[in-house]
Amino acid sequence: MKKIFFLSCFIAFAFVVLFTHSFIFAAEVTDNYETAIDTVADAYIGKSVPGACVIVSEHGEIVFSKAYGYADLEKNTPMDPKNTVFEWGSISKTFIWVSVMQLSEEGKIDLDADIRNYLPKGFLKNLHYDAPITMRHLMNHTAGFEEQLINLRYFERDKEFTLAEVLSSHQPEQVFSPGKVSAYSNWGAALAAFIVERTSGQNYKEYVNEHILKPLDMNNTSIGPFQNDNPMILARKAVGYSFSEKGFQKEPDMYLRMYPAGGMNGSAGDLLNYAQELAKNYDKDNLLFNNPHTKKEMFTETYRSYGANSGLSHGFWQYASNSKMFGHEGGTYGFKTQIWVEPKNERAVLILTNVMETEFCSEIMEKIAYKETAKSKIKGKSDLRMLNGDYLPARSVFKNVGKIQGKMQMISIKVTSNNRIYLTMPFGNKKIYYEQIAPNIFFCKDASPEEKILAFKVTDGKVSSVSFRLAHDYVLASKTQGHIGFIIGFATYASTTMIFFILLATQFISLLKNRRKCMQTRIWFCIAGTVLGLSGIIGMVHWFSIYEILAHELILITAIGWIFCIAGVLCGGYTYFKERSFKNGVLLLGFIAQIFSAYYIGILTVI
Repeated sequence: MKKIFFLSCFIAFAFVVLFTHSFIFAAEVTDNYETAIDTVADAYIGKSVPGACVIVSEHGEIVFSKAYGYADLEKNTPMDPKNTVFEWGSISKTFIWVSVMQLSEEGKIDLDADIRNYLPKGFLKNLHYDAPITMRHLMNHTAGFEEQLINLRYFERDKEFTLAEVLSSHQPEQVFSPGKVSAYSNWGAALAAFIVERTSGQNYKEYVNEHILKPLDMNNTSIGPFQNDNPMILARKAVGYSFSEKGFQKEPDMYLRMYPAGGMNGSAGDLLNYAQELAKNYDKDNLLFNNPHTKKEMFTETYRSYGANSGLSHGFWQYASNSKMFGHEGGTYGFKTQIWVEPKNERAVLILTNVMETEFCSEIMEKIAYKETAKSKIKGKSDLRMLNGDYLPARSVFKNVGKIQGKMQMISIKVTSNNRIYLTMPFGNKKIYYEQIAPNIFFCKDASPEEKILAFKVTDGKVSSVSFRLAHDYVLASKTQGHIGFIIGFATYASTTMIFFILLATQFISLLKNRRKCMQTRIWFCIAGTVLGLSGIIGMVHWFSIYEILAHELILITAIGWIFCIAGVLCGGYTYFKERSFKNGVLLLGFIAQIFSAYYIGILTVI
């Protein structure tokens, strides 16, 4: 009996010790998370971020969960880390990639087959390279498509179109050969979702609901652009904001036409269910795939830009300097969210905010997940002059007025006398110095994890692409497309518009006062220059205030532009040859310069 008694006491004691140790360990981890995350929150919440929820899970258990600030500033509604609903933005793309891997597992999609095998004949209209596009290219954002900014979203009372209809209109041009450059593409991701529809025989919303949401008990999630598939969640949705010097401003809800690429709305709790499932160790059964090895395949690297400190794994981004942690960021007009999963350690991290603020998320991840590795400088000097120049994000529009957005994000590289790289953003406030650590690879210890590495891929003695940040490569801009050329082009367009407007006003004042007789052709000439300029400027101001280009407005402004181009040349030419004056000749040359500058910035280009 004594032996049994002592054995029972020993077992009880061991249980208490183990339980206490586990409790203390969890508490220590939670305390560490709380200290790190609270430090970041103190710097942002209420200042540039109205509210946020941050959740960390390990081995399927929540070890940290905290809400900061407000879901609605006007009503003082606090954030709730379980029930508050957010716009998930591009996290929605990961549901496309999970769907694709499910269908690949079933043998319905070959990741390396030409995607035209799964599409209606002739569906892709703007391909310019012989190499086929594969599903893996779509997942890696290496299909070569330019950015698509035309008709991005619905308005509240719009009719919802099918994916086939949305993707058939205003298709982007293929500007890079498949597999060569990573150019983040909402359109390419939505195209992959359309292939999910075609191969599964189900509407995309129905497929995701049946094969992902229901198995994971994600009952507080909506897939469609208007949340018609789950309208009850809208009562708990946070208000989205933007932040500027004027303070917080409400932003409209995102009704994305290409909704699979960024239209999902859901609670933080639902997103946690999804993250915890993805974060399970590879040897465990899961609810998303029939074969556990499918998830391991999904989290296998499929693309990495030269020299980059992170790559892509079937559409999931690897975290900087940690190829075992996978996730995605989502940004809409009023929300910024991040999801990260680490199956090796069964860890999941969620960061959800109701403002488009990247630094808050980045700093939290840097404190709890980033691990710096030692970098040694290259000794001696090498000729780096070929790296000098301006570089445009590959995720840019190259054909219409939307190209201005890409130009505003361009970077400028200058090699210094001591062989450092000086990176600036001509139209931003970024200035960073990089030290060389490998051939054409540079490092900055003071930059954010996403910007620590700057790497140049050199082919045949020329820079073919640059790795900087996540999501897309950068490509060398020609001298005319660099920041000096853009400044000259835009300044020419704006100044000639102002000149013609002033001349037109002067002409009308002269007519009203009957001081002198004015030639009707000269008046029409001034009208042409004024309309050509003001129509484009008004369009740009409107489009960039709503974050998209409306197709019918662009078509109208382009048509008006060409009509007044022809009218202006005819009237200006007639006036010059009629009077043969130097002044009229200069004005005609000014109008021709205005035409070229309008074409340069995309005002006269629809597609």
